[in-house]
Amino acid sequence: MGPAKEIIACGPDATRKCLAIDMSEGYGTDPAASKLGKENLTGLKTLFPDDRLEVSELVTTDTDGIRDVSRSAAVLFADFETWISDYTDIIVDISALPRLVYLTLLNTLLTHLVKPSSETPLGSAINLHVVYAESAVIDSAIAKFEIDTDLAPIQSLGIRLDEEASLGWPVVWFPVLAEDVLEQLTRIGERTNPDEICPVLPIQSADARRGDNIINALGEFLFDRYDVDIRDILRATEWNPFQLYRSLMQTMARYEDSLKLAGGAKFVLSPLSSKGLSIGCLLAAFEKRATGNRAAVRVGLAHVESRRYEAAKIQSNPQYQLISAWVAGECYSVSARKKQTEEAQQSLVGADAK
Repeated sequence: MGPAKEIIACGPDATRKCLAIDMSEGYGTDPAASKLGKENLTGLKTLFPDDRLEVSELVTTDTDGIRDVSRSAAVLFADFETWISDYTDIIVDISALPRLVYLTLLNTLLTHLVKPSSETPLGSAINLHVVYAESAVIDSAIAKFEIDTDLAPIQSLGIRLDEEASLGWPVVWFPVLAEDVLEQLTRIGERTNPDEICPVLPIQSADARRGDNIINALGEFLFDRYDVDIRDILRATEWNPFQLYRSLMQTMARYEDSLKLAGGAKFVLSPLSSKGLSIGCLLAAFEKRATGNRAAVRVGLAHVESRRYEAAKIQSNPQYQLISAWVAGECYSVSARKKQTEEAQQSLVGADAK
């Protein structure tokens, strides 16, 4: 509830509405997680009284279960185009959302707001913000169980590795690393069969030794099983998703150029770490899919989801860093750029006058 309280405190008189997701039917949980969910619902009712709170249940099919989460999340907000124009700002708080859910929702919103052929593709009339409570302590305290055996389908973000047109293209895999993802990495690696691996190692974490701990936990997988060259490891700060986005775009561009003789390249991104780095992966995949050369590039996310989460180890009132990323809206528009240029010119004139 911390992020929601901080956001509302910035504009307590603003007209607001909350669309919340009840995921108790989609994922298995322990009593501690259920208790936290009930506390969050009580808090939301206080912050969004009367009809300002709308709760939707994420319901998956009996046959597909966890593999149906992304599709079900997309169905929940299938009517968003009928109400989104009523608001100036859309704030998506992903602090308590599973990765499959928030990646699907954000990709759906970006697809609606971003116009790739426009002079300013991201300069939509509606502002899209992503906020989250970043805390390695909280993330490590959430236990994951019943990891699925297959890749989880992600609406409009998956990649067809068996596509005939790109069957012979080399596969470059960008797994975002964390301490407890060996099983996920193993299953994704077996199904994608990558030709090159560029692991993403988190840096500038609250835990200064986190990068070392990750390498200690995954060293055998990376260097013995897949013979990863240490020069191919990308380093990304957990506090700034745009930094990883830029690194991925630059690295994919280099591979795209060097693999032309092979006919093309397939880029597989696996966001298995913090929320910030997952957003960086999403932004890179979204832009490359929207603007890349379809004749020579395929890009998608590969993820293995857990069916059950437990939160018994989460301490009360844990410390976190509130992160906000403004991913689309007026700050990217032509008028905003013009205003910044005019302000800079006025500053220079004032400096000359002095």
